[in-house]
Amino acid sequence: MSLRQAGFTLIELLVVIAIIAILAAMLLPALSKAKQKSQTIACLNHLKQLTTASIMYAGDYRDLWPLNNPGDDTVNLANPPANYVPRVWAEGREGSNLMDEQTAQGMVSERVSLVAPYVKEKAVFRCPADKKAVNSNPVVIRPRSFGMNGYVGWNSAPWHNTPDETRYVVFRKTTASRAGAGIFLFGEINWDSLCRPMFGVNMDLMTIYHYPAKYHGQLSTFAFVDGHAEAHHWRDGQFNNPTPPPGNWHDHTGNAAKPSSYNDLAWLKDHTTFRK
Repeated sequence: MSLRQAGFTLIELLVVIAIIAILAAMLLPALSKAKQKSQTIACLNHLKQLTTASIMYAGDYRDLWPLNNPGDDTVNLANPPANYVPRVWAEGREGSNLMDEQTAQGMVSERVSLVAPYVKEKAVFRCPADKKAVNSNPVVIRPRSFGMNGYVGWNSAPWHNTPDETRYVVFRKTTASRAGAGIFLFGEINWDSLCRPMFGVNMDLMTIYHYPAKYHGQLSTFAFVDGHAEAHHWRDGQFNNPTPPPGNWHDHTGNAAKPSSYNDLAWLKDHTTFRK
């Protein structure tokens, strides 16, 4: 009798299991949100480090922001020439061109990227939540999640009509007074839209050049020219996570924004540049 009283019946065990399952179901969303928040904080820290590196670069080069342009298609990222001179803040190409880890790391090495000498860890170029591989055999993780505002530091011919310097200001120096605190320097780009080093914005079109990132849900993180970084909440989740996805993520002048995304597009334009 005493042994029977000390044990559990099958019904009692099932009740305990059910309670555990309910508690787990309640806790998992909270844990997921906590993880997402911690990754957002880490991402903001990476953006601040990139901004600090850019400001340090400017201190060494007459207050000029690091150069921004479409990148160099000809350089061997894995093994650039010994006398090669970096030409852009961080190299970048479409993901299909990254075939091995050496090439991926070459995108953000000191030998080809201007801000790399000022960044201690190469992981700073990537959002911690961006884990998408660009190649599966072998697995290669893309080394960069961010793009530099196409209206900051630009030193090349326009790429798909961006920037339009005939109508809008291009900020080339950290001392440009009109930039203030509202112009973004770096922003996260959706992993399917990321390609070149710049973050492009079509100032006179209701189209999306580069889709903002979806690594943090309906948030995307940005760093600004005054050194601060913040996460921006989009009103329409379609703006950074379009469903169905566009037929061509890189149709930089042809992907029309939905009317529900117009406010989000206006925010992005307002933080990109000013009319002359």
